Amino acid sequence: MRAKSILLAVLATSALLVGAVGAAAAQPDDNASDSDAGERGPPSDLPEPVPDFVGDILGSVNDFLSGGISDLGEAVSGIASGE
Repeated sequence: MRAKSILLAVLATSALLVGAVGAAAAQPDDNASDSDAGERGPPSDLPEPVPDFVGDILGSVNDFLSGGISDLGEAVSGIASGE
């Protein structure tokens, strides 16, 4: 039951973050002029890849959900602090 609650919280947080980013991206550009019409589109540079510890944290969440670890908070704290 606890694992389902944590998974639901992670999914809800992800949905909120994606919704906020999508709403911000949908705002019109007030600085764009008609001469820029041919240059519109996605940015040419891509965001940086996420740091390695993000994958480690996600791995810890999966281990917690499968029963491999019992204290998710301790595991995430250890990863985030660099221990």
